[in-house]
Amino acid sequence: MLNAIIMASGFSNRMGANKLLLTYKDKTLIENILDKIVQCGFYDIILVAQDKKILDMGNSRGIKCVYNEKAELGQSESIKLGVVNSKEAEGYAFFTGDQPLMDIRTIKFLMDCFYEAKDSIIVPISNEKRGTPVIFPNRFKTELLGLKGDTGGKQIIARHIDESKFIEINSELLLFDIDTQEDYKKLLLTDDK
Repeated sequence: MLNAIIMASGFSNRMGANKLLLTYKDKTLIENILDKIVQCGFYDIILVAQDKKILDMGNSRGIKCVYNEKAELGQSESIKLGVVNSKEAEGYAFFTGDQPLMDIRTIKFLMDCFYEAKDSIIVPISNEKRGTPVIFPNRFKTELLGLKGDTGGKQIIARHIDESKFIEINSELLLFDIDTQEDYKKLLLTDDK
């Protein structure tokens, strides 16, 4: 059993507005990823956000929503809230809300990679660039709950590099995340593959 945790509490400083509410293919960026995650057969799905509109989008899809009142503490706070508020599972798949090109087939492929190596951290990679979702086995729960700041799970991967499996994804577009206006313009010029 595998849980999905969607981290959607960022401040979009580089964008200048809440990037997750920008539209792509008649949906917001966050809706694009939520609608895919709910079709993947996760045991529990948790959306961690600070914006009421985003929480409402999760609620309308039957997703468990957690309000992040300490979003300024960085990504680690979303990780901890997601883990604490999810059911006990074999692992946790951490998603960001700004990857609208990620597809169901790739999510399920990464889930299968986890089920084949349940003790390993699963990290998607394309052209040597890491992306999300990263899947952490339950045995890393204590380390996830001990995270601080805005580095997320990267420090855990660095400490356990030999216990991490880097899974090549066949298209860098699937891992493309939107941080700036330029990224958003590129997205609008890109066909969803």
